[in-house]
Amino acid sequence: MKRKVVIAVVLLLACLPLLMCTKVPLEEIRKTRLLITLRDEKGLSVTGTIVRLYKIPSDTGITRVADSTGVLLYPDLDVATYYWLAQNGCKTNLASQTSLKRPLVNGSILYGYSVLAETSTLKLKNNSTETYRLSDSTFTVILPADTSFIFYPKVGRHRLTLVKVTPPASVAKDSVLRFNCGDTIALNVPF
Repeated sequence: MKRKVVIAVVLLLACLPLLMCTKVPLEEIRKTRLLITLRDEKGLSVTGTIVRLYKIPSDTGITRVADSTGVLLYPDLDVATYYWLAQNGCKTNLASQTSLKRPLVNGSILYGYSVLAETSTLKLKNNSTETYRLSDSTFTVILPADTSFIFYPKVGRHRLTLVKVTPPASVAKDSVLRFNCGDTIALNVPF
């Protein structure tokens, strides 16, 4: 009997280190996420907005449709710079935030906010050897010599003012343009 007790004690002592061992909990791996909130110009959510999230323009990306909350969650993303295009009829986010302009942070949730507005497309082309500044009450664009620029002004009437920046400075020239939803207007500078 003494022998059985000794064997039991030896076995218990041999197993004691194994019993005392505790499992080290694995650190939870957080996924990199992006949360985008969409609103219209009145601050209301825009149901049915189609949003394409992509890294480069030729990328098919991830396409989702916003529900009544106007909030989209993109889970499990790479650490990269993402862009998004939101469209609902003629309303887009092109005159608002389209990117965080920096890579996502590993294991974090980052937030984007876009305002959808009726926009049109203005294609500017400076055909001269001079630098010009084109502006109205909502935007200012510097056009170096022989360059192109695409801008997305909001719908409505815009009084555009053109001034030559390179010396000698010129007298400002004005032009009034009406931008309708979805229009594309090409404007050659100088006009």
